[in-house]
Formats: sequence, C-alpha cells, structure tokens
Amino acid sequence: MATIFTHASGAVSTTTTSSRAAGPNTAHIVGDLARIDIDRVFYSPTTFRLTRPDGEVAEVFESRVDGRGMQFQALAAERFVAEGRTDSDILPLDETVAIMHALDAIRVQIGVKYPQE
Repeated sequence: MATIFTHASGAVSTTTTSSRAAGPNTAHIVGDLARIDIDRVFYSPTTFRLTRPDGEVAEVFESRVDGRGMQFQALAAERFVAEGRTDSDILPLDETVAIMHALDAIRVQIGVKYPQE
C-alpha cells in the first residue's frame, strides 16, 4: 500500500507498507537544503545521516539502545499516570486522535474492514 499526503504548508509526504513482505523500515526526510536518512528500524532508536544535495554527508548521529526503544513510551506513560495526567505534552491526545482519523480514512479508501465492523 502507498499513501500520498499533502500538508497545509505545501509539503508532501509518502509512505509505502506491506503486511506480506519485510520492507527496509527506513525513513527519509527531504528538504531544500539537505535530507535526513534514518536507518533501519526508523521507529526505534537508530542512526541517521544529514546529507547535502551534492551527496556529502554533513553529519552522522549514532544511537545504541537495548531493546526496541518502546521502553521510553512505557516509562513516559508510567510517569504520566503517576502524576495524574491524562494527556501528554509529547504527543497530545488530540494529535493521536487526528492520526487515527487519517489511518481510518486510508483504511476506507483501500477497502480494509475489521471483523467487528
């Protein structure tokens, strides 16, 4: 499956995904002055490079974390609950709901239905 999003700023973003094959799990953010190439697996702590339009690597960031990195979300949730908070300043609930609406819209467009629907 592939998606193309246009944003209020004029930016365009794309995704590709498959549930039948293992993809590279990389991510790329392309701008006018450079691009950021995020290594496998982009959704957990990883390395990335800042690459100029001429192909020169301007900066490399390396991160090594035990596990898949999801412990950070769990620790943040634990802290929020302990503080009596029901929302996060890192990823607010309304942003999470907006993301889910976008995913639901994609799901409708490609014809995916869950058994309970």
